[in-house]
Amino acid sequence: MTHEKLLGFRDGFLPARPGAPALPTLRTAALLAALLAYAIGFAVLYPLVQASASKSAAEGNDPALMDFVAP
Repeated sequence: MTHEKLLGFRDGFLPARPGAPALPTLRTAALLAALLAYAIGFAVLYPLVQASASKSAAEGNDPALMDFVAP
């Protein structure tokens, strides 16, 4: 039996703790959670902003109707 097998080395790296997920797995889960939160936030906020913009346009405050004033 070699020294590496006695210490439990795998491909030159120390073995992970039993039951602990690997770092790439945690990164992937964190990225997916962030993307999901972004998508949910967009889905919730978009209709609110759209309603506010429609209300402003109906009141005559449409940015397309405003004159551009050069500095």
